[in-house]
Amino acid sequence: MTAGEERHDCVDARNRVIPGQWPAGRRGVLVTAAGPQMRAVLHDLALPTFRRYAVRWGYAVHAEDLPADGVGADAGAQRAKWAKLRLLRAALASFPLALWLDADVLLCRDDEDVAAQLHPAHFQALVLEHVPYEHRVNPNTGVWLMRSCPAAFAFLDAVEAAGPQPGPWADQGAVLAALGWDRGEEAYRWARPGRGSRFLDGTGWLPVGWNQPFLGGRSEPELFNSSAESYVGRPTVVDPHAVHFMGMTPAARYRHMSAVARSLLAAQAAPGCDAG
Repeated sequence: MTAGEERHDCVDARNRVIPGQWPAGRRGVLVTAAGPQMRAVLHDLALPTFRRYAVRWGYAVHAEDLPADGVGADAGAQRAKWAKLRLLRAALASFPLALWLDADVLLCRDDEDVAAQLHPAHFQALVLEHVPYEHRVNPNTGVWLMRSCPAAFAFLDAVEAAGPQPGPWADQGAVLAALGWDRGEEAYRWARPGRGSRFLDGTGWLPVGWNQPFLGGRSEPELFNSSAESYVGRPTVVDPHAVHFMGMTPAARYRHMSAVARSLLAAQAAPGCDAG
């Protein structure tokens, strides 16, 4: 170990604590992935914002190109979503923190380290999604922060044991099951906190601005899983850290994300603007 390096105990994928050393100078890792239909969205639009954020706060970035995916909630899309668990597990075996970001997320601000939102007693943090139109409240795994510790690996084990869930959310539904959430109806209408599991006490909630749904320009032919009306009345903040272009076709995502990404670049280039 060279001067200035700090030694840590790492936790491997089987929950074993092993003597080791986190990558020098790395706060953690941002993890994402996309299959063929979402690859342009990820590489052209989302990844540049992830990399800018990572440079600011000392994170590595791991982006994986999945061999296949799908659209909406078809079988290919569900298999691609399930890859999130494998990638998070691998990231947590090598880094102290892992922040999963869906390929349809833009990081709009880099003035705050997301790690500041993770309580010392918690192993993970997510944003609670509030959908008044569907009478539901549920964790959304589009932005998912985890700390490398035995509890995190045990939770991933529980999610995998629950298995891909019926309905639109393969991985997110399994996370709800592992947390002991009440899923409501099959499409998650009326979802709400349930009896809870042993993992709930170690779970924290990120502010809504860390996974804020994109609300503009939604038309029914370009949507899946939820109607345009379901995005009315969702909680928002004026200046979010992350905007999630959920529930859209890849083409609609690309169009809307491009417009928002251009506006971010213009704001950063404006005279007197601190680009961070």
